[in-house]
Amino acid sequence: MRVVIVGGSHAGIAAARHLKKIAPAVEVMLIERTNVLGFIGNSLNLYLEGFIENLAAAKTVKPSQLLAEQINVLMNTEVTAIDRKAKKVDFVIQAKNEQIQDSVHYDYLILATGSSQYQTDFSHKTQAEITHYKTFSQAKAAFEKISAAKKLAIIGAGLIGFELVESLAHSDKEIYLIEQMDSVLFRYFDQEITQKLLKKMPENVHLLLNTEVKDLQLDEKGRIQGLQLSNEENLACDSVVYAINPRPNISLFAADLAMNPDGTIACNDYLQTADQAIYAVGDLVAVHFNIDCVPLYIPLVSNAYRTGIIAASNILLKEKIPLPKSQRTIVSELFNSYLASTGVNEVEAPYYGLKTQAVVKSYQNEGFFDQTDDFELTLKIVFDEDSKRLLGGQLMTNSRSQVELVNTLSALITMGADLYQLSTMDFYFNPKLSLPLNFLNDLALEGIIK
Repeated sequence: MRVVIVGGSHAGIAAARHLKKIAPAVEVMLIERTNVLGFIGNSLNLYLEGFIENLAAAKTVKPSQLLAEQINVLMNTEVTAIDRKAKKVDFVIQAKNEQIQDSVHYDYLILATGSSQYQTDFSHKTQAEITHYKTFSQAKAAFEKISAAKKLAIIGAGLIGFELVESLAHSDKEIYLIEQMDSVLFRYFDQEITQKLLKKMPENVHLLLNTEVKDLQLDEKGRIQGLQLSNEENLACDSVVYAINPRPNISLFAADLAMNPDGTIACNDYLQTADQAIYAVGDLVAVHFNIDCVPLYIPLVSNAYRTGIIAASNILLKEKIPLPKSQRTIVSELFNSYLASTGVNEVEAPYYGLKTQAVVKSYQNEGFFDQTDDFELTLKIVFDEDSKRLLGGQLMTNSRSQVELVNTLSALITMGADLYQLSTMDFYFNPKLSLPLNFLNDLALEGIIK
């Protein structure tokens, strides 16, 4: 059996490795159009912060590692066509100054072409001046532009935008964070968390809410000199970063496979496309979000790995694994605090027809005998108004150990736990490490009383 994987994304790599774990004799071929495998999308932030020495270190795997696992890897190779009837993939290899055309037949095909940062409605000339940094080559170019900038505009106050702000906040740059909505980090955090975060923003960061960018202003040499905003004001800046969620790379097969309205590939519960010999994974697919399994595009590395492993399993194993629910669990470190979120937040709940209540509480002691003055934890849970079923949770803390609460909340939401179960759930107690009543027990009791 031969399985061909188009795209060396996180999902493609996860699928390739899992295929070989299940059945070492299976022939696996991974085709990647660039010379980079498994680049971590937010690595520019890590580089700017000095967390990694260079951008080349931000790769999850080397080709030699996959070759050692007997995975055939074709780099700098562009897939040009997929012949579903013949089960054949045509491709072009860029080798120095010549192009080599070839093809390969498959028994199963996994599409893992990932995503690209969203393109704007601006002119092609203007679009070329906007900075993106999702890929390795984009990140290298973005580093040069951002380093040289004195006044930087970041479009989008979601996680992507805030994490870049965090990386640049201690520089001497003037930073403008522009958001078209009236709040930041929408879908992840409610105001009890975001207001605490905004108080920590450095003075050189300026937040512009309810603001859209109408156009970019270029000088006579075609370089950015400012933005025209929706309120008709002009904002002077010398660099613009587009920090908006990416969209699926589907141009190769959009006309040949069934697609969803959001641009993802239509799949069944086992990640099979309309062609049962073809699977789609990673940023190409929507996942089942929360309790009602609402299809939602959630381009996270964690979802990429899960979908890659699920597709590989369903190709080779007799007992098929359906795509599980996702709680959109995320963690970020911003302005010396950890923020984490899972499930539905209170503001977005009505979009899903949910009637919710919520409780939020701040804690100052981590352990029973812990009387230090610097511990902080703000915890919020969102639950169904009638059934008291847990729907979402958020936290902000300066304690790395407390971040793991979000994984517990994610598991409880997936299991359908309610406040009554959570209030009496069995958690450990050690006087040096915890309180007699766990934070989640305590907050659930608050919710029941409310």
